[in-house]
Amino acid sequence: MTSRSPRCRLCLREGLRPLLELPHSAANISRMLDQREIGMIPAVTVSVHACPWCGFVQITDSLGSTFYDDYMMTASHSPQMQDYQASQASDFVDRYGLRGKRVVEVGCGDGAYLERLSAAGARPSGIEPSARFREFALRRNLPVFAGYVTDQSPIPESPYDGFVTRQVLEHVPDPHDFLQGIRRSLAPGAAGLVEVPSLEQALQYQRFYDFFPDHLNYFSMRTLRLALEMNGFAVDALERGMEDEYNVAFVRLDLSPEEARLQEHTDRIVAEVRGFLCEERAAGRRVAVWGSGGKGIAAMAVARAEGIAYVVDSDPHKHGRFTPVTHFPIVPPQRLKTEPVDTVLVTALAYRSEILRELFGPLGFSGRVAVLGPHLEIVKRP
Repeated sequence: MTSRSPRCRLCLREGLRPLLELPHSAANISRMLDQREIGMIPAVTVSVHACPWCGFVQITDSLGSTFYDDYMMTASHSPQMQDYQASQASDFVDRYGLRGKRVVEVGCGDGAYLERLSAAGARPSGIEPSARFREFALRRNLPVFAGYVTDQSPIPESPYDGFVTRQVLEHVPDPHDFLQGIRRSLAPGAAGLVEVPSLEQALQYQRFYDFFPDHLNYFSMRTLRLALEMNGFAVDALERGMEDEYNVAFVRLDLSPEEARLQEHTDRIVAEVRGFLCEERAAGRRVAVWGSGGKGIAAMAVARAEGIAYVVDSDPHKHGRFTPVTHFPIVPPQRLKTEPVDTVLVTALAYRSEILRELFGPLGFSGRVAVLGPHLEIVKRP
């Protein structure tokens, strides 16, 4: 995925510098495959660029205008995420006095966060391009509109007193057009919450597997502030959320030394993962991976992982499907009891604590546990 003349999506200047090259990446990390779809998602080369003018980091190529019409990637099944969302929604509503006010979530997915906003006292609505997601939200009797938000297509039934857009801005090919569409949909003095994956987290821990084609834009605290201020939002606060995995901005209407080492570290951690799996096979130990989210898919594909018995994931929508590129079967956690393995490699980093509690608690797992990170970490049993 390369571009002849990459232009920064944030400051719109040309002359971006190469930051990271990831051959053999999954072209789509959101779609798990059933048996007849094996091979339909190819391996591609992902080229990440950084802007020397404003510091923005991006994958230049777009996924196409209809990519999210059938998108499906949920996290609402996790108790940790449910608690996080409930606390965040309550804080947002209380911070800006939005009880009884109309709040819209842009890219509302399956509607789980709309329920959090409602429980906090707001009157929420959502807009979502994915027909599959909308179906889940509508089953919850939530008001959800279909479509994309742009400067020329503001949100229906505007204006709103507040907005939320979580884990969406990193996907959009034109952040300015998207944010202007939101701005046009708001009442004077409206407040908002914008959440994106943290670029700082990826760079600090040299995590190549945070970069994959579904995410076009990679925001640091600085560039997130810049994007919002360029589009007419005053930033009241910037915070880190979900164990520092997310950058969160609270708004009203009114690259670093680590970058230079990212490719070098990528090559090292890929070799480390491949060496670890090779050692496990040589010792006759069966390995499972826990996590078929973006990080797990990216790590397994780029590392060209082999010999994995299966991939564990708590999301029932993924069970019975296969990971893109590597084609490992995805199974529920209980499979660890019925079809034991000797080693579990955890790639769902935001849920590390939750997964370890489940492994050493209800599942009674007695084998080795490794966690993907700046280095492969072997976890000691509590």
